[in-house]
Amino acid sequence: MEVLTVQGTVKSEIALPEALFGQTVAVPVLWESVRSRLANQRQGTACTKTRAEVSGTGKKPWRQKHTGRARHGSRRSPIWRGGGIVFGPKPRDYSYELPKKERALALVSALSAKHSDKAIKVVENFALSSTKTRELVDILGRLNLSGSVLLVVDKASRELLLASRNISWLKVIRADQVGAYDVLECDTLLFTEAGLAELTQRPGIAGKAAAS
Repeated sequence: MEVLTVQGTVKSEIALPEALFGQTVAVPVLWESVRSRLANQRQGTACTKTRAEVSGTGKKPWRQKHTGRARHGSRRSPIWRGGGIVFGPKPRDYSYELPKKERALALVSALSAKHSDKAIKVVENFALSSTKTRELVDILGRLNLSGSVLLVVDKASRELLLASRNISWLKVIRADQVGAYDVLECDTLLFTEAGLAELTQRPGIAGKAAAS
C-alpha cells in the first residue's frame, strides 16, 4: 500500500495487516451491524392515542334498541372519526447492542471489503496551519479522491475539525471510534499514518479477527 504525501506523490510503501484487511467478509455480521446502528439512531417518539386517551364524551350516542341504527357505546370508539387508534405506535427504545466480538468481526469485514474494492488510501501525517476549509480541500484534491471520504486520524485537531465541517462529502473520525457502518458508508477510506497505526493497535480488533 502506497503512503502519499499531501502533494499527492508517493512517499513510501507499507503492508496492511492481514488480520484487519485480508479476512473473509462476513456479510450476515455486516448486515446485523448496520441494522444495529440504524436502530440506535431511531428516536422512537411516535405516539398515538387509544380510546382511553382521546377527547370525547363517554355518553352513549343513542339508546341501544329501536333506533334503526347500529349499536354504539362511545364516540371514542376506534370505528368513529376522531376515535382512538387500535394497536398504534407508542414511544419505545429501538436501540440494542451487539456483542464485542461481533462488532470487531463486522469492522474487520468492512475493512477487508474496502481493501478488496481498492477503496483505501493512506496519507502522511499532516497538520493544518489554519481553520480555513480551502487548505484542507486543496490537500484532498491532490490525493485524487472520489465520492464520499472517511478520514481516519489518531486525534482530530481543532483546525481539522473546523476546516472539515463545511465539506459535505468528508467525515473525520478518530481511529478508536470508527465502526463498520462508518467504513461501509463512505466511498473512499483515507487513513493518516498515525490513524492507521492507532487502528492496528486498537484493543481486541486484530486478535479477534485473527481468531475468526
